[in-house]
Amino acid sequence: MDRISTLLASLTIVAAAAALPAPAAAKAGNIVLVHGMNMDGGAWRGVYDRLTADKYRVTVVQLPMTSIQDDIAATRRAVDAQDGPVVLVGHSYGGMVISQAGTEPQVRALVYVAAFQPEIGESLGFLNASIPGKLPADALTVFKDGFYLVKPDAWIADVANGLPEAEARYTAMFQTPANTAIFGYKAEAAAWHNTPSWAAIATEDRTIAPELQRRMSKRSGAKVVEIHGGHLLPISHPSEVTAVIEDAAASVK
Repeated sequence: MDRISTLLASLTIVAAAAALPAPAAAKAGNIVLVHGMNMDGGAWRGVYDRLTADKYRVTVVQLPMTSIQDDIAATRRAVDAQDGPVVLVGHSYGGMVISQAGTEPQVRALVYVAAFQPEIGESLGFLNASIPGKLPADALTVFKDGFYLVKPDAWIADVANGLPEAEARYTAMFQTPANTAIFGYKAEAAAWHNTPSWAAIATEDRTIAPELQRRMSKRSGAKVVEIHGGHLLPISHPSEVTAVIEDAAASVK
């Protein structure tokens, strides 16, 4: 009888152990989000909410857009503030920024969301000219101090396409001026050479041509996910963008 009791007790322990959840896969718990040109960190709200609900520590960078050097410095400060491995995410122009700031050793994955992925020596102006988007040549209002905004009608049609009209108009009117000198900056680093990369390509993008996004992603070796949407994917498709970021985070060892 004692042997039977001992055997039953052992089986109970084994069954209980089997019922325990498997250890969580290694992943980067720190996500740093970098917004695009003329935007601010609020564009990431839908993605932020989803990532934090999944227990990630999320930092949203606010770029001053006074110069690319200032933007790189702001991003590096955010990366340096993290405790542990980082997934660094850039939307649009943010892709240029993370390609420079992503050389920091704690950055273990890069995610480009409808974003530029420059090679060393390439500028935004060069990349835009190589495969132009649909944004008209006269879409910008340039001020005497060298800063610019996108004209609201052009923004609504070619930057915020795919958003509901009221939301598209709101994004056009919350623009932050950016320094035109940023377009001429030539990349001094291309972090994707040494860091695994992911790319969410906006198939209906009228700002950065989808063909250009695909070409840059092929060159960088990024893991590609195509999303049927316009340029503002973090706003229009936050769930799909979150899934790409979480895939990158789960890959970090």
